[in-house]
Amino acid sequence: MKKYILSFLFLLVGAVPVMASSVPTLDMAGLTNMLLQNRGKVVLLNFFATWCPPCRMEIPELVDLSRKYKSEDVLVISLSVDEQPDVVPPFIKKMHMNFPVYMAGKDLVRAFRVMSIPHNALYDRNGKRVFSEEGMLDAETVSAMLNELLQN
Repeated sequence: MKKYILSFLFLLVGAVPVMASSVPTLDMAGLTNMLLQNRGKVVLLNFFATWCPPCRMEIPELVDLSRKYKSEDVLVISLSVDEQPDVVPPFIKKMHMNFPVYMAGKDLVRAFRVMSIPHNALYDRNGKRVFSEEGMLDAETVSAMLNELLQN
């Protein structure tokens, strides 16, 4: 009986860190599937890291944009490139991120040629990538791009 209790406690204790850092990883296949499921929406991808000062400045603007375009068929998705996934959930909460957040799969980082962050990409309503660039985007620029894509 003690073996079973110890085994159960070991599993329980071992599972706690996994539950605490439950940010799923998104790879290229998952992104492709997500784009297919969200056809008809404009999708904004944002690669970030919790330790990146420009990312920390950009995220509140993304939160506002997500709120502003909630009923406009715009989906904002953030992809963390942090090496330690356990730092991401508290960051999501602290930054009030109101959109899906994933750990970026290595294949996604390679596919987008992410060399510095933040890195943003936009997909039109047909799931075609129309923009992919490093650097911070200001809210005005993103709004203009979203408005143009929403009209098409």
